[in-house]
Amino acid sequence: MHLFLKTIYKIQHACVYVSSFFMAILAVSVFYDVVARYIFDSPTIWANEISIYLLQFIVFFTMGCIQMEGKQLRVTFLIERLQGIPRKILEALTSLLILPYAIVLVVYGFKFTENAFTLGMGSPTLLEVPLWIPYSFICLGGILLAVAAVCSVIKAWIPQQS
Repeated sequence: MHLFLKTIYKIQHACVYVSSFFMAILAVSVFYDVVARYIFDSPTIWANEISIYLLQFIVFFTMGCIQMEGKQLRVTFLIERLQGIPRKILEALTSLLILPYAIVLVVYGFKFTENAFTLGMGSPTLLEVPLWIPYSFICLGGILLAVAAVCSVIKAWIPQQS
């Protein structure tokens, strides 16, 4: 089981590293667009659209890692006061409550992706990006989040190694 958790951990962190790279690209492209627009009075036609897709990737592909690391925003006043089995039960329960949200992301993300692919939908801009690509980020991010939620439940019950 530890090998499974380590593998998922590595996949989740690879997504975070790719997202970090995309965040750097996002910052550079937005900076370039601001300079081009306000200093040279020549706005780009691509920076806004690319920024949206990069941000979408960053949001959906980092949710799982944030969940696995326990870094998400949460109210912990009750969990911090508990010890032993009651704490493990509450940790597992809160992780399981993420699953319905993740399942909605997977199901509807897949439907959007499939629909965009089937209809050959493209963005209504000069780039004409096939919309199934950014829509797929929703589904894949939901899968990563669901797997992370399950791993969080498993992690709550595995004895911690020092």
